[in-house]
Amino acid sequence: MHQAADGPLARVRTPGGILTASQLRELARCARDLGSGVIELTSRANVQVRGLRDPAAFAARIAEAGLRPSDTHERVRNIVAAPSVDGALVAELDRSLCARPELAGLPGRFLFALGGTGLPADAASVDGRLLLAGYEVDGVPGTVHGLLEAAAAFLRLRTDEWRVSELVDGPARIAAELNGTAGAYRPPLHPERPAGLVEALVPLGRLTPEQALALAGLAERASTPAGPAGPAERPPEPPTPGRPVAHPGPAGRVTVPPDSEVRLSPRRTVFVADRPGVGGALEAAGLITDPDSPWTGVTACAGRPGCAKALADVRADAARWVPRRHTELPVHWAGCERQCGLPPGRVVRMVATADGYEERHQ
Repeated sequence: MHQAADGPLARVRTPGGILTASQLRELARCARDLGSGVIELTSRANVQVRGLRDPAAFAARIAEAGLRPSDTHERVRNIVAAPSVDGALVAELDRSLCARPELAGLPGRFLFALGGTGLPADAASVDGRLLLAGYEVDGVPGTVHGLLEAAAAFLRLRTDEWRVSELVDGPARIAAELNGTAGAYRPPLHPERPAGLVEALVPLGRLTPEQALALAGLAERASTPAGPAGPAERPPEPPTPGRPVAHPGPAGRVTVPPDSEVRLSPRRTVFVADRPGVGGALEAAGLITDPDSPWTGVTACAGRPGCAKALADVRADAARWVPRRHTELPVHWAGCERQCGLPPGRVVRMVATADGYEERHQ
């Protein structure tokens, strides 16, 4: 729980960006009943609710929904995953992380990743390989055990560093602690967009309770079998222990597990299983499925009234600007010179000043 300019703010970690329909429904009700009425998606595929009127009641309801399984490890449950990664693997990493008392001491910025997510993770498993701050490690598998051992080694070596990349020769030293060697650097893979799932952009990462409830309903509908399996379909093969796997569906497509899931992504998008009419239902709820929409690539910091340092309500200003967008580059709206939430890469920056906005190009 944090104190923001518009009241208490709660961040709820959702490892792998995975929410069941019932959890998303409870989040929607909590935001409506106890908060500002908005669920915000973060750049690590977590969620937060602002303006809480009763933080204790919110915490109790979130815990009851299974979204806060550990008080001691809550701040370190930072796990992102590609949408094709088996949810059981995400859950195994989360449980195993929370079962190791010493790992509660990890910095809150330390990030685990499973599969290609587009984010620079501290400890990642990609194609079964262990990566430390992007550097492949030879001799140590990218299993749950390997990821957690890497995190423990980082704790032993760090002083005040938050990330592996901040530790001098961090990947090499951690690899040596694990009897491995650091190899080549692999830039973060572009986020996966698997077949069999529909991806929808949440404008400025803000879900209303009505939109969240609509998503929960679509997830439950998508988990209903579409019909008997045809002769070309077969049950998925057992996963390789510790390795991210996809859920194969008809014609090899990737689908979500049959438990009414919605998956969030660091791009502030949501994934639900593809079924007839799902795309239209998402658009009707105010979400964006057209990759050429002018909303694509538009981000913003909290701005007013949530941030005391902001000079403008950047989200409202961005929403008014989007219909007349004039650039194909990503655009980030910032309420002050700190430019919180600025995405990596080449980005047009709309920075609020005392005299209005300045459009800045890198």
